[in-house]
Amino acid sequence: MKRMRSCFLPLAYFLLMAAFILSGCTSKEDPAESLAVCGNHACGDLVMVTADTSSEGFHYLNPSLSPDGNQILFTADWTAIPADDKYNEDDWHTNHRQMALIPLQERFEPEKSLRDQGAVLLRLREMSIPKFAGMGEHLNQAINDRKGDPIWEEQNSEEGNTHIIFRLELSRGYRLFRAEISNPDLCDLTPLYLEPADSLSSGMYYQHFEPALSPDGNWLAFTRSSCLIPDSLETCTQIELMVLEMETAGENFGYEARAFPVTSQSSRIERPNWSRDGRKIVFSSGLDMAGETGWGTELFTIDFDPDSAAEEDPILDNNLNRLTFTDYRDGDPIVGISNTSPFYSHDGSEIFFVSSRRLPTTTHHDRNIWKIPADGSLDPEVYFFTRSDDVDASLNPDGSLLVSSQLGFTTEILIQLEEEAYQRAKQLQGDELTILELRTLASDERHVLEMFEDVMSHLYVFRK
Repeated sequence: MKRMRSCFLPLAYFLLMAAFILSGCTSKEDPAESLAVCGNHACGDLVMVTADTSSEGFHYLNPSLSPDGNQILFTADWTAIPADDKYNEDDWHTNHRQMALIPLQERFEPEKSLRDQGAVLLRLREMSIPKFAGMGEHLNQAINDRKGDPIWEEQNSEEGNTHIIFRLELSRGYRLFRAEISNPDLCDLTPLYLEPADSLSSGMYYQHFEPALSPDGNWLAFTRSSCLIPDSLETCTQIELMVLEMETAGENFGYEARAFPVTSQSSRIERPNWSRDGRKIVFSSGLDMAGETGWGTELFTIDFDPDSAAEEDPILDNNLNRLTFTDYRDGDPIVGISNTSPFYSHDGSEIFFVSSRRLPTTTHHDRNIWKIPADGSLDPEVYFFTRSDDVDASLNPDGSLLVSSQLGFTTEILIQLEEEAYQRAKQLQGDELTILELRTLASDERHVLEMFEDVMSHLYVFRK
């Protein structure tokens, strides 16, 4: 978590923020005024999905819209909705991120906590994995363990079941799991793929990250690395992009599931995603993927043939194509520019991605959302920019953008909260303080919330 920055931001920033629209921040029946956002990105409306006013600096990340468009699945800091109702503020797992659901609403009142906004924690059942780490049975108490990268797998409204895929930390590292979440308080889970070495008392410690499901649901791409000794870089392999055949997922607790590499190993491979026809995979990788040296990551695509993959393991780096070529200038970070988290537009003509490259006419290097033609034929253009950290973006069926950002509370909601603070102070201390003193108290409360810029990650929907 970043340290709090000064709230005395440039005037230009406040002018931009004043244009942001928060649909539904009031309980009035009349529709809220709609103001177009036309800053350094495309014009549109910004809707704040999570608007809790807690001062704990929580982070809400990895948002994913449900297939029916009614709920958002995301990860939250453990204490945002404690997994254990008996939380005594000193448990070892309090920094572990959990998964939660929140309704997608067009208008709501800001609340003190996520729970007050209708968010619910996903509570996973304990489960046993046979022979894991050479033991007769491994009991996984999943409720409080680290979780991340949740995505929706399917939803069957007739049968009333809903499945998600996510990563869960085990004693041998992160593995990918499926959970049935129709009852959020009691979710059954199954490991999708376990390494053959997982059944041994010694062996490699693997990490499986960033699952991405193909449009037809038949293939799951993910990143994989391994170490002979945990946290020992000298014994670790590089990272490769893997694909799991979902027809075999979960067979014999995942020990007999079929997974295979589709790229060579690289120093960094991140955030794979699929084209709309399921025949290309776009991902972020280090420059060594292209046989070059240097810092940072660029975007690449490979071809994937579902028909041949069903028969045998595909060749590595099939028709590898580099999409981005970041131009470095004086003052850029010495660790390089990150281009990551790519995903295709609905018509497949464009790829959106997160980049820390410089914005036009600025030296700003926080991450923002950019877009590029799917073949990389033109230079990237900035699409969504808030002068804060914008990450974990995805495209909703209606074309809107779902994103996690550290831009903080929008101006409209700050005005509302300041007025509520004034009315509350007036009711409690109106006989003791002057109007100026009451307004000062309310202004001080607003000042605290303004400090969440670059400290607290909220979820937003951006519509053009």
